[in-house]
Amino acid sequence: MRFKFLFTLANEKFPIQYRKSIMSFIKMSLENYSEEEFNKLYHAKDPIMKPYTFAVFFKNPKFEEDFILLEDKKVELNFSIQDYNIAINIYNSFNHQLHKAFPLNRNYMTLQKISIVPEKQIKTDEIVVKFMSPLVVREHNNETKKDYYYSFKHEKFEEMLKINIKEEIKNTDIPEKLVDTFSIEAVNAKKAVIKFYEKQIETSLGVYKLKGNPELLDYLYKAGIGSKRSSGFGMFSI
Repeated sequence: MRFKFLFTLANEKFPIQYRKSIMSFIKMSLENYSEEEFNKLYHAKDPIMKPYTFAVFFKNPKFEEDFILLEDKKVELNFSIQDYNIAINIYNSFNHQLHKAFPLNRNYMTLQKISIVPEKQIKTDEIVVKFMSPLVVREHNNETKKDYYYSFKHEKFEEMLKINIKEEIKNTDIPEKLVDTFSIEAVNAKKAVIKFYEKQIETSLGVYKLKGNPELLDYLYKAGIGSKRSSGFGMFSI
């Protein structure tokens, strides 16, 4: 399921680490709605795979050192969830926060409107997509415990993306072998370096052609693709 959430702000300044603010709102909403459902996704520090992604849109933002200066006091949050039951819980938890001010750093945001966005049906093995939030491809070195991030320009980009996808579908009924025939081709792409927490992450944006089994493509469309999806990365439109 896909949702669009519209927020208004007390002033035009939004935190520069805006993904952290959105993640905090999601967690607060779900925990207040149902502690049981909250623990299914955020139990202590367990690395629980979350089948959702999101993308945030501002109107004509100006990125300063410590904040984002917006043209108006509006924020649009696009949200996509593969699991129907979790989608209903997220919807209900957000619905309980309508018209309530949520504190930010020197600001407040208030949820004003919730809309359900129609999903497209994927029936072919090839789709052209545009990323709504950056695609993160991560390689984790178990020996050094270090992470490396690759944009579409890197020779290991597709190889590591497939590994990320295999990790993503571990707890689903999708056969891992379907990932072996998956491919991604840059059409009108660009590299972007994103600061997330204290890290500088190399990511990819723009338009790409995805090829693969329709079942796999449908999952990636709904849950997001790549690493750090539930932190606001890897969401695309068709």
